[in-house]
Order: sequence, then structure tokens, then C-alpha cells
Amino acid sequence: MKMKTDSPSAYEQALISIVRTLPIERIVQILDYARYIQSQAIEDFGLLDDDETEEEILADEMCWDAQFAATQDGLKKMADKVRAEIRAGRTMPMVFTKNGKLTPG
Repeated sequence: MKMKTDSPSAYEQALISIVRTLPIERIVQILDYARYIQSQAIEDFGLLDDDETEEEILADEMCWDAQFAATQDGLKKMADKVRAEIRAGRTMPMVFTKNGKLTPG
């Protein structure tokens, strides 16, 4: 996708336009990936505080626990959907070839 400008707002608008077309399961994946990228950016730019206090560490862990808990309903719904598709015969087993590629089983 070509951007008319390199301003952050143009990228934000492009991302929002894409996200609005996706099902909720994909949006959850994008959000999870964005959080991962955000954590990598913090590490890459040396923004982590080596002198983090125990309270800060515990608060960070609580935040991660809350984020994980918030995704459980969506994950359960996705798992239920997959189980239903398997029971209905709409899935095929997959097999890894010797060179590590995935092929229908």
C-alpha cells in the first residue's frame, strides 16, 4: 500500500481503515502483535530501566496478567469455533514434510 505522506497520522489512518474491515479474531491478533512490537521497540531503544523497583515489576506483571485475562473469552470462542469445524468435517489434517513444509494430510 503506497502512502501519500510519511506522517504518523497517515499510517494510523491506513491501519484503522484495514482494521475496520477485519473480523474480531484478526483484530485481537493485530492488537497482540502490536503489543509485542511495542515491547520490542522499548528494548531496542534502551528504554528499559535497569533499576526497576520490585513494585514496578509487580505492577507490570499485574498489567500483563490483566491483558492476558482480557483475551480469554475471545480465545475460548475461537477454540469452540475450531472444534465445531473439526466435528463438522470442514478441516483437513496437516502433515509436515521432511523439509519442514506443511502439506494436507
